[in-house]
Amino acid sequence: MPFVSKFHALAVAAGALSIAAPIGAFAQTDYPTKPIEIIAPAAPGGDTDFNARTMSHYLQEELGVSLPVINVPGAGGSLGGRRVLSAEPDGYTTLFYHGAVQVGSASGMTEFTWKDFELGAIAGQETGTVLVVQADAPWQTLDELMEDAKANPGSIDLTANIGATTYLIAKQLEAAGAQFNLVDVGGASGRLTAVLGGNVDVSQNPYAQVRDYLETGELRALATLTDEPIEPLADVPTARSQGYEVGFQYNYFFLFPKDTPQEVVEKFGAAVEAVVQNPDYVDAIQKQYAQDAMALTGEAAAARLEELDAIIGQVDLK
Repeated sequence: MPFVSKFHALAVAAGALSIAAPIGAFAQTDYPTKPIEIIAPAAPGGDTDFNARTMSHYLQEELGVSLPVINVPGAGGSLGGRRVLSAEPDGYTTLFYHGAVQVGSASGMTEFTWKDFELGAIAGQETGTVLVVQADAPWQTLDELMEDAKANPGSIDLTANIGATTYLIAKQLEAAGAQFNLVDVGGASGRLTAVLGGNVDVSQNPYAQVRDYLETGELRALATLTDEPIEPLADVPTARSQGYEVGFQYNYFFLFPKDTPQEVVEKFGAAVEAVVQNPDYVDAIQKQYAQDAMALTGEAAAARLEELDAIIGQVDLK
């Protein structure tokens, strides 16, 4: 998977550090002393919600307090983002989201970027997104789909959430010469319902979400939207390997209100690093979403998000 190998050593080193030194060694503070609210700007049932709740469960073991997940979907994540931006910078409210924060700011959908927060930690990476159609769809390959979309502009529906990572993919496809009719049906769970029900022609969905439907033959994969093939889908080529500069693999991360004390941010980040070393956590995310555990904090985390910003910046999203 893209970027995992590049950042794997950093992630392992961070995890090793968290094991070698107790979490308390990162900060001379009694934080936390009460529950920490995790704001997830996505509806229940998708990959963001799953990752937030799974991380919350294991963070409770590390931090000794509950971390309730509050779903605040809407407006491309801006509703949840604003809620955290305006919260007290005391470490008891954090945003858990992903690359949609970056795409949203680049597209003008949101008025803030990840740099308007304190970066707590990168807490995972999606396995990858798959471009899928129903089994009886007329397109057998991505080339066939692209040729049709070029010949009949606007006649093929494609799921895309304005200001989200799916919107970035749609604009990349547009830059490659295709013209789709973009349909916003909500998050990952809404996109799955739409394509299974035949309400859209083409959808972008996390691999693990469509895995069973690909196995039963209800859906067909035309391409993976990653740099490297997704291991369980080795026979499905990436869009890039088919000659299209299309793809984006985002990270999940925690953001705190600006001016949250650094010792609080560091202690929370150390807890995330400890969680990704927990075998039970590793097993849980692998079984449910085929994800590999990883975490980055501090400069390494910021460098990773800067790299993703550069990819986003290659496409005009406005």
